[in-house]
Amino acid sequence: MDRSNDPRYNFYASPSVDELVAQQGKGPLTDPTVLLGDFWPEEEPVEEFLAALHEWRGHNRADRAA
Repeated sequence: MDRSNDPRYNFYASPSVDELVAQQGKGPLTDPTVLLGDFWPEEEPVEEFLAALHEWRGHNRADRAA
């Protein structure tokens, strides 16, 4: 497949937002609920995740300077 003349594969091209929309065949969202994900298990409380996240980030250390 020869991509040399295709502007979508030109590293130095600077398409406008409108050109990108036209190339990708996309448009503005009309229904924001399509962005909702269904990835969180119902049986797992969010508090447990937040506690783990704080631990992973080192917020639960006794020595804050460490």
